[in-house]
This record gives sequence, structure tokens and C-alpha cells, in this order.
Amino acid sequence: MNEIKEKEVIPILQKLIQFKTVNPPGKTINAINYVKKILSEKGIQCEIQKYSEDRANLFAEYGSGKESIVLCGHIDVVPPGDEEKWTFNPFEGIEHNGRIYGRGATDMKGSIASYIAILLKLKEKNIKLTKKIKLLITSDEEVGMGGAKAALNTDIMDSTHFLIIGEPTELKLSIAQKGVYWAKIKVYGKSAHGSTPELGVNAIEKAAELIAKIKKTIPSTKHPLLNNSTLNIGKISGGTSFNVVPEYCEFTLDYRVVPSVDYNEIRMKINRVLDQFNSKEDARAEFEEVHVIPPIESNSEIAFLDKLKEKLKEKGILEVIGVTYGTDGAVLVPPNNTDFVIFGPGRLDKLHVTDEYTLKDEVVTYSNLLFKTIVELFKEK
Repeated sequence: MNEIKEKEVIPILQKLIQFKTVNPPGKTINAINYVKKILSEKGIQCEIQKYSEDRANLFAEYGSGKESIVLCGHIDVVPPGDEEKWTFNPFEGIEHNGRIYGRGATDMKGSIASYIAILLKLKEKNIKLTKKIKLLITSDEEVGMGGAKAALNTDIMDSTHFLIIGEPTELKLSIAQKGVYWAKIKVYGKSAHGSTPELGVNAIEKAAELIAKIKKTIPSTKHPLLNNSTLNIGKISGGTSFNVVPEYCEFTLDYRVVPSVDYNEIRMKINRVLDQFNSKEDARAEFEEVHVIPPIESNSEIAFLDKLKEKLKEKGILEVIGVTYGTDGAVLVPPNNTDFVIFGPGRLDKLHVTDEYTLKDEVVTYSNLLFKTIVELFKEK
């Protein structure tokens, strides 16, 4: 069977790294235009969805059939931080000792390069398929998932049989993802001189009481792949000076949610705590939702997954996992409850760090795992 060679995927990855798709500001249009150019030149149908001045998604497809397999990846990357601390320029895609260095090498331009190479190889060999293979490259995944939300305004997911999200998993298959529930609690007290605290109401102390009550109320729910749901108090701020009783304090909740948790139940529990607090205390508290991403979980009995498991078993990779970070799947999966896998090259400890890199051989391996699975399952007989 044909294989995707290193020279057919790694140069694409290096070129993608050279586009500064840092978010913020999130300018991705130049990188998107580059992908369209190399695919269109080989006769692969492409379309750009420009949803703001500098941001766009790209859709491409190969093959025929009513159902489709969607290969999904985001082109935006997080800022590099202090570039002086990098061993190599974060926007050159330098190869060194079998590694490709650069911002986005792991998260997740390696997967995107693989997807492009797969489409090009299918086209080059004129392989007839019974399903469409669609490519969806999004923008804004790192900040609000605006690209995935814009993609839902198209028909990209309407006939999707299976969604592959190429976030880094070290080539392990993930069929579950935690949700994210961020909220801000604002506590209002009464100011007074620090020498007479009995004349005031200390908003910071009241916030501490609320934190304890909320942590007791919100459940820690178990999941076989995702371990427990977790609650983190990520930030607390209040007060103005040593000698002033603080009249205001706010704190944030970061609740990482497993699929069995009902968000409406969480809202109800938090509101109940606040209602009880407001009815009994001489302080007042308000609750504001900031960011909500649903948890997702896929059916594990899918032919595409079974075939991938076979191929990964040959390489000694047996583990099926869940991921705690967010992906575009949280937006793309729920409307049709689409089956999915989060599966890509790259180590989790290389996400968003100085000297981010991906292993060259792993990107090539990933490209061929997907390519061969697609051909073996969907090539016309």
C-alpha cells in the first residue's frame, strides 16, 4: 500500500509554523490561504469561510458518498511568551534531532499537516472512496472557539459519520473530554475603618465562607476515563488597604465537568447557596456565568475506532483515554451528537510551553495510521 513519506508532510508542518497565527490577535487568513493554495493546485475542492477581517475557516473535501469523515484542527496558536528563552526561533519550524520546534508544532499544526498530506495522497493516487473525507481547519480555538461556532453556520457537520480532532494525545485514542464551567461570584459587604471592623461587613471573610459552602455543595463525580470532576478557585480579589474593612470581593470558579454532570443542576445548587446566604447574612452575593463548554463522550463501538485500535495495538499503544483540556469538539459534537475521537501526535507536556516541539517520526506515523485506516475502510471495492 502507498505510504505518506516524511518529505510529503514535514515541510508542510514547517511552513505552517512560519505563519504567525498567534491568538490574540488571531490573524489566521494568510495561513488559511496557503492551505487552500496547495490543495487547490492539486484539484482538491476548497472553500474559505471568512467570519471576521483576519480570521477564517477552511473546508476541503475528497471523495463521494452521502456520509463524511471530518478531519478537524485549529490553526491558531497561543503566544510564544519570551522569545529570547526559546532555543530556536518559535516561528521557523527548525528541525533538530528528530524534532520540529516551533509554536504550534504540537498544538496542533502537526495534525493539520498530516490531514493535508492525506488529502494530497488520496488525490495523487486517485483512490475512490465510498465516503467523503472532509477537512475542517478552524480559527480561534484558543480563544472562545469562534471558528468552530462559525462552522456550525454551514452544513459541514450535517452528514458527518465520524469526527477526528487531531489534538495531541501521544497517539492514544480519547473518546471523552471534560467540560468547563467558569463562574464569577461577587460579594458585597460594608466598609469601615480597620480599627473598628465591627462597624463594617468584611466582604473577603464572607467570600471565604461562601467558597467553603460551594465546595461542599458541588459534587466530585467519577468517570472511568476522566477520573473526577474538579473544582478550582482560580482567583480571588478584594479590599483596598490594610486599614479598611473591604466592602467588595470577587472570586472565580473553574469546574471541570465529566459527561454525567448536569449543568442545570450545578446552576441550581450554586443559586441555592447564594439564596440562603443572601437571606441570612448582612452581605450580598451575585453569581455570573463566564464561560461554559459542555463535556462530550463518544460511542466506543465504531468501525473507524476499531480499525485504529488494531493498528495502534501493532505499535504497542493500547490505552483509550479521556482528555481534560477543551477542544473544538465541544462545539461541533453536541448539535448532532456526532461520534468522535481526539487523536493526534504530540506530547501533552509540550502544550503551550517554551521550546514546544513535536517528533518528526510521530507526525509521519500519525499520517499513515489515518491514511491507511481511511483506505482500508472506505476504498471502493
